[in-house]
Amino acid sequence: MIIASDKTQLSLFSRDKQAWPVYISIGNIGKTTRRQPSKRAMIPLGYIPVTKLEWMPATARTGVAYRLFHYCMSIIFKSMAEASKSGIDMVCADNHIRHIYPILAAYIADFPEQCLVAAVKECNCPICVINPELRGEPSNDEIRDPKWMLKILHSWGTPEEREEFINLGLRPVPEPFWADLPHTNIFTCFTPDLLHQLHKGVFKDHLVKWCIQLAEGGATEIDRCFKCVPSHPSLRHFKNHPMDWPRI
Repeated sequence: MIIASDKTQLSLFSRDKQAWPVYISIGNIGKTTRRQPSKRAMIPLGYIPVTKLEWMPATARTGVAYRLFHYCMSIIFKSMAEASKSGIDMVCADNHIRHIYPILAAYIADFPEQCLVAAVKECNCPICVINPELRGEPSNDEIRDPKWMLKILHSWGTPEEREEFINLGLRPVPEPFWADLPHTNIFTCFTPDLLHQLHKGVFKDHLVKWCIQLAEGGATEIDRCFKCVPSHPSLRHFKNHPMDWPRI
């Protein structure tokens, strides 16, 4: 099974409406077919409630919001967890009935939501245990182990366990929804997020900084070069500081 979710802003000037849909698809559908809305290869599975928890203290809202998300997802995935363990009869495309065991194979989400699903802080990597200050650097840090993460999430009362909990950048979510899904490693299910990980992560956070450091004169010389570029119909002309460039 392929799951996708994204908290979406519906309106800004009409009471700030938001929706949080969860979609489902299956892995034996081609990508070209899945990307066509008319084919309905991705169907709505449910909606996560969107609440700001305004009646709670501000310091407790983040942890409660994390636990609320996982509680709702565990309700949605309850039938899938049972079918993954005992199997279910299903009519296949060739009209034959087969006893199958559905498993969660991929989870499509942007980077903040990947951290929410993995129950880790957004400054940490939701896939491996690399130090947040070394993200983007060449490393051989191991992938997060679901059994190890669940053990730390379930009990971190001793000073040693609490220190490990903090070092791993975990959120206080004792029962993540993927804990009962058999044959599923949620940390290897995430797909790349082009916006946050490629455009913003690789290009803006690394390539732009490296180019500025390599240029003689730094950011001032980069700005001067951009301002000196003559106008051209097919060339975007940036006249302001790099931080003021329009987002494309």
